[in-house]
Amino acid sequence: MSNVRRTFKVRRTSRGVDMTPSESDEVLAWVQEYLARDEDIVVPIKKMWNEWHAAHVAPSLEVFTAMVLADERVEDMGEVDHADDVEGLSAEELDEHVREMEAQGYYSGPRVKLKSRELRLEHVARMLKRHNDRMEEALRRARASMPADLSEEEEGRLIEVIALAEELRRRLREAGLEADGESSAAP
Repeated sequence: MSNVRRTFKVRRTSRGVDMTPSESDEVLAWVQEYLARDEDIVVPIKKMWNEWHAAHVAPSLEVFTAMVLADERVEDMGEVDHADDVEGLSAEELDEHVREMEAQGYYSGPRVKLKSRELRLEHVARMLKRHNDRMEEALRRARASMPADLSEEEEGRLIEVIALAEELRRRLREAGLEADGESSAAP
């Protein structure tokens, strides 16, 4: 992929920034290809936009999201907000939290899939395993980097959450959704 970012001609309208029809078609064709090949099948729009935006200036995340959600070939699979349960953080701390979550592959916002792409049990199992692996690893890193002055109660809560993630892995194995020894997270 080239490091050159393409600049689309955009029009400012009463609705905000608009793209030409051919530019919109190019974006939506790229989204279709992305959704057809992504192993997750259900994909956060922001994840796609980040990849698109690395090579293109426009559209903004808001316009990109509206375009994707308006495409009849795409199915809206709901929305996630990873900042929902975060309280007491300054705006800067919240931004840092969001960046850290995204660096680990956790994107807030709407998720979509191609209507034509069937969501099968093996896809769901693979997604659950991968997300559980990432969650367990993030929890272990959080425990390893806990401040020395953390209260026993706070440390205990983190240990309980780690145990719940491990229990989820055990239940996935029992349900036949994860083979023993498939874990990529360290014990």
